[in-house]
Amino acid sequence: MRASWRAARGQSVVELAIGLIVFVTVVMFGIHFAEVGYLSLQVPQAAVSPLWDSTALRVHRMRDQQDSIGDFTAFPNIAPSVQAHAGVRFRDFDGRSSTSSSQTNHITQVFTRMDGLQVQCTEDPEVFFDLPRGERPDLLEPRPGNFPDAPPGQDVGAPTDSPLDGIYENVGGMSCAAQAHLEGLSTLPTSFLEGTGGLFQVQHSVPLEMTMCSVGRAQNGVCKGRYGILLGDFGFTDEDVAGHCPLQPEQPDVPCPENRTFYFAAMKVFSNTGRSAGRAASDFARFFAGYSPINESGFFMSYRGEEDDYIERTTPPGEEEDEMDRPRNTGGPDHEPSPFRRPSNACFLGIQGC
Repeated sequence: MRASWRAARGQSVVELAIGLIVFVTVVMFGIHFAEVGYLSLQVPQAAVSPLWDSTALRVHRMRDQQDSIGDFTAFPNIAPSVQAHAGVRFRDFDGRSSTSSSQTNHITQVFTRMDGLQVQCTEDPEVFFDLPRGERPDLLEPRPGNFPDAPPGQDVGAPTDSPLDGIYENVGGMSCAAQAHLEGLSTLPTSFLEGTGGLFQVQHSVPLEMTMCSVGRAQNGVCKGRYGILLGDFGFTDEDVAGHCPLQPEQPDVPCPENRTFYFAAMKVFSNTGRSAGRAASDFARFFAGYSPINESGFFMSYRGEEDDYIERTTPPGEEEDEMDRPRNTGGPDHEPSPFRRPSNACFLGIQGC
């Protein structure tokens, strides 16, 4: 009875020893694979972070001039700036805090280490917003049906023309990529009951050394994938282009003095599209009154911000009863609008005393 108990006790020890061999192997490689998975996520973060940083930088501004209003000279400086910032910030593979350039560029865990992080950001012409281009059928004289042909002498422009020429340029976007070197440490045994004399008979531990890429897998040690972003900002956010622009009905093509940049940008689009398409109203006025009080090809622009206290005081007669158009305008009983009309010294169709 005693010998039988001793035999059972010895069997448990052997089973425990064999089980521990398998268990320890699984635990070690489980930790190692978890570290590889965790560290590999730091590389895409290092590539994406500068892309988001670039959205806070100025791409272009507007200039007070009639041609070449858009200024994109700041765009080439964006990629080097965010690349340098990301290289320092992710030097320790932790983007939550900035890191001094004197610190070691690596992160070490139990069985795995990553070092040699490289972040690269460049201008990317393949990421772009194409401008509307082509001939301008909307500028042709109205005809029944469609606009199949331009009337004689009508300038419809070239197929490469754009109404935004001189204001917005297709400078493209930016793309970033990152890569790092990952290796298994000597703390991960390369021999654990392996080989012909071991329990597992075959080698199951191979020293790890590989290139981690922010996108995809490395090809011959080179990372080719990249993240891209289309850059652009609202060029009228500067204070010098935020001034109001009162309407000047008797002065076409005369810029408002307090917001010349906004005026020139709007007039450039108007000119690029051929200005007015027809002259029917002027022809009508000349025929019946002998002259036209307004130049239909002239450019008139008005911009009034809330700082001008430009509020419509009363409701035009009958507007509160207009259930169809009222939701699309500022009228109605709630707003009580009444447009302030600038006095004019020229009357339409020559009416006296208006």
